[in-house]
Amino acid sequence: MKLSYRQRLTISFCIIFAIFTAGIATFEHYRERAYKTEALEEKLDACADITQRYIAQHGSRAVAFDSLLPLLAPTMRVTWIDAQGEVLYDNLLPTTVPLENHARRPEILQAAEEGKGSDVRTSASNNREYLYYAKQYDGYYIRMALPYDIHVRHFLKPGNGFLYYMLALFVTGILFIHYVAGREATLYDTEHREKTRRLKQELTGNVAHELRTPVTAIRGYLETILEQPLEPEKERRFLQKAYRQTLLLSELIRDMNLLTKLDETSGSFALKPVAVAGVIQNVASDLAALLEAQDVTVESSVPQSAWVYGNESLLYAVFRNLMENVARHAGKQVKILITQYAADNDFLHFSFADTGAGIDDPRHLPRLFERFYRVTEGRTRDTGGTGLGLAIVKNSILFHKGAITVKNRNGGGLQFLFSLPLSKK
Repeated sequence: MKLSYRQRLTISFCIIFAIFTAGIATFEHYRERAYKTEALEEKLDACADITQRYIAQHGSRAVAFDSLLPLLAPTMRVTWIDAQGEVLYDNLLPTTVPLENHARRPEILQAAEEGKGSDVRTSASNNREYLYYAKQYDGYYIRMALPYDIHVRHFLKPGNGFLYYMLALFVTGILFIHYVAGREATLYDTEHREKTRRLKQELTGNVAHELRTPVTAIRGYLETILEQPLEPEKERRFLQKAYRQTLLLSELIRDMNLLTKLDETSGSFALKPVAVAGVIQNVASDLAALLEAQDVTVESSVPQSAWVYGNESLLYAVFRNLMENVARHAGKQVKILITQYAADNDFLHFSFADTGAGIDDPRHLPRLFERFYRVTEGRTRDTGGTGLGLAIVKNSILFHKGAITVKNRNGGGLQFLFSLPLSKK
């Protein structure tokens, strides 16, 4: 299903806005959770300081800790650990229970480096998940721990207020984007229709202009034959001229059909690996009579290993139209020089040059690929061609995702530089 311009515009803006909204919401979610974790750790830090003062006043007697515990939360776990990681006291475990060294516990390692540390994990002694907070003092650590249960999880869970706000903002933004897209689509459709109208009007005028000359010539030759008695030789000569004009009309229709197909149904062109050297050889063979008549020679150094991924008929059209362009406009005793001058991971780069007349005024060069464009009026009609050859070349190159430029060649003639996609097979 082909989407309208308004739909494409709306979807594009919605995706961008959705990514932006999701990014802001994720950041705010992370930041709020970090704030709540920091607040909880501040409470545990205060409890650790209280515990340290009790130890300083009462020493390591268990009774001192027993009088301390009522001041703390009922679920609070208190652990006293010496500098070597040995557990001196844990309020949840009897003193007779041996405990493994805690020096490698993540919160202790962090406290040793930064003065305080925290971690969430399951206790090895009672298989219960805790939020641990350890703080370093002079020669020992005090570690506070809260069960990481539903109450702690709920406390650390970010609120939904900001999420609701972002959701409302997202919906409002979507509605606004839909409204703006509608206005943009209307403006785009108006401009597109106007541009299409002008292009159609220009194309119609160009086509009518191109058809007028051969049709007028054919009509004149046939009227002369029908209305005037002619010698058989002259009559045959007029018929031959009329026939040449019909060939020009056929070429014009062929080229216009190809350009229309490239513009509107480019997906119908099948792609496969194609040997460029073989295409050049076929074109030169098919145009041998035309090239010989103009004393044009083709010198190609494109290697047999130059394979591109493309449509063979369009690649044939590229080289055929370039060669015909030389034969019809570059003069006599001209050489065509075709090379592959570079390659990268994705494209092969080619040069198609000739030693002919070239174009004196460089301002004409950028417009050579326009349909029906002539450097001088009457040039195409005098020498043959439909005026669409270079337009076909450019559109065929663009179909293959390549690029093409033209410039005057050092030493005379034109040089076309273009790229074609490398065949990876």
